[in-house]
Amino acid sequence: MGYIFLLHEPDPLFYPFAAMVFFGGPLIAGTTSAHLSFANKYRAFLISACAVFVAALVLFFIAYAILPHFDRTSVHLPETCNGFSGTMHPNPALAYDLLGIGTGVMVAGSEQTAVIAMIDYSKAPYPSTVHIVNRSDNQSLRHMDFADNTIIATIDGGIVYLYNDKLGYFLNARTGEREQRFLLIDNYGGLSASENPVLPGSPEGRRFLETSAVISSWSTDGTVRSRPRLTMNAVAYNCFVNGTTGEIVEI
Repeated sequence: MGYIFLLHEPDPLFYPFAAMVFFGGPLIAGTTSAHLSFANKYRAFLISACAVFVAALVLFFIAYAILPHFDRTSVHLPETCNGFSGTMHPNPALAYDLLGIGTGVMVAGSEQTAVIAMIDYSKAPYPSTVHIVNRSDNQSLRHMDFADNTIIATIDGGIVYLYNDKLGYFLNARTGEREQRFLLIDNYGGLSASENPVLPGSPEGRRFLETSAVISSWSTDGTVRSRPRLTMNAVAYNCFVNGTTGEIVEI
């Protein structure tokens, strides 16, 4: 817990602290118990070491899998966000012309990369194609097709965090390739009937869209992202949601 509350989770120090907690702690506890035991020292070592190891696992699970579910930000989509009634005319601040493809909505962007949603507004549930675009040459690095236009995205630390409702994709912002991870824990709830998806039930007809996520990841190259809280923009139905301000604009 000192790693989280005292050092504020520096990513490069995760593995040294993990080694200390999951291996050093049980080893010290087991050795101490064996030294103080007057009976079976081997048994005393195993019991103490296993108890400390299990306690560390429980604390890890609470910190990374449970607590983030209570750290959420959602916006309530108004009744006007109910689908397209005609042609789509994106706000000039949101419109992005993709060479040879057409005009889409920029869901998220950085100096180098843009996440562009091309939406078929002619039929519900409004199928969409999302392009990861290199802004220097306006070329699509990767495109992904989705059955609807519930698209949520942000770019942070060179990674594109892209969600189609509750299903997440994590891409390299420079190449468009998928990030290789062996463990991922996130709390994102997407489009929901409740302001807090942890709690079931909500008055009928109310729709909430999450604009934040706590996403922890462990990559195969050794990179760790320990519980960053990300703010995300979104497109849902015929509306764009600014995750930072909570402003909702029809598109």
